[in-house]
Amino acid sequence: MESKARDNGLAFVELDGDIGIIGNGAGLVMATLDLVKQYGGKPANFCDVGGGANAEHVATALQIIQGAEKVRAVFVNILAGITRCDEVAKGIVDVKKVMGLKKPLVIRMVGTNQDEGRRILQSAGLTAMDKMDEAARLAVSKVAA
Repeated sequence: MESKARDNGLAFVELDGDIGIIGNGAGLVMATLDLVKQYGGKPANFCDVGGGANAEHVATALQIIQGAEKVRAVFVNILAGITRCDEVAKGIVDVKKVMGLKKPLVIRMVGTNQDEGRRILQSAGLTAMDKMDEAARLAVSKVAA
């Protein structure tokens, strides 16, 4: 998984847990790992799609993580600045259309083009949360259920 991610411009490190993590920016991803652990979860990976990630980067990250057997839920945490929420949403919806969402998915998405991103998600039957801690708790509960 690490080499496939690297080949696609993603920063990726496989970990021992069962909650897949996708974020934008190393600091946000590290904070996401810590928060998931704080609520009793175990991150399965560190995946940073990077600043300015487009829909294709997000879709590739989600496909890679969904393909891991040990992953039981996926948490996408985006604090959009250079990366735009509408691009993130398009990538997630593309995966849903092409291969389906095979694992429970929790999305926290705030920032640039947030309203458009949420509209795109809603049109595909998905929602995004505002608060990072609530989203982390929900991701952990998806695995515990």
